[in-house]
Amino acid sequence: MTVGLPELHSERLRLVPATLEHLPHLSALNADPEVMRYLTGRPTTEAETADEWTERRRFRSDPSRGLGYWVGFLRADETFAGWWGLGVTPGEDGVAHLGYRLPRAVWGRGLATEGCHTLVDHAFGTLGLVRVWASSMAVNTGSRRVLERLGFTETETWVQRWDDPVEGWEQGEVRYDLTP
Repeated sequence: MTVGLPELHSERLRLVPATLEHLPHLSALNADPEVMRYLTGRPTTEAETADEWTERRRFRSDPSRGLGYWVGFLRADETFAGWWGLGVTPGEDGVAHLGYRLPRAVWGRGLATEGCHTLVDHAFGTLGLVRVWASSMAVNTGSRRVLERLGFTETETWVQRWDDPVEGWEQGEVRYDLTP
């Protein structure tokens, strides 16, 4: 999906730039209803996943600025561990949107935090960004804990209407920000 991004490493993760060869992993991830619970409220198809990643590649990535998406593998055994991203924030060159999604098999091990920490270090230490932001549904306490562990500060909550609302939509979305 993105080219020109560096491979990144943490203690337990190897993060490689996402490519089309990773689509089977990403499709399997999105096929899990629990993974997609607070995103679509249902599993997504392979075609929907391909569309998602086409959109990420076209509109949310800028490898020339070091922004894009990485697929993670456990360094110990190369098990697929999810994806992490620093997405483009239109109109704000020094800002990126942090995102991530992990398979249930690796939940509860601190890998979301570890991968995000690696991307935050890349954002501030390598790219010189001035702010990284992330958002989550208010009811998604797992994702909110990850952001809070990393030092992100809750800055905004809003409720929006959805054509196909997912569980907890009425509690809103929460934005978090982090500066160096």
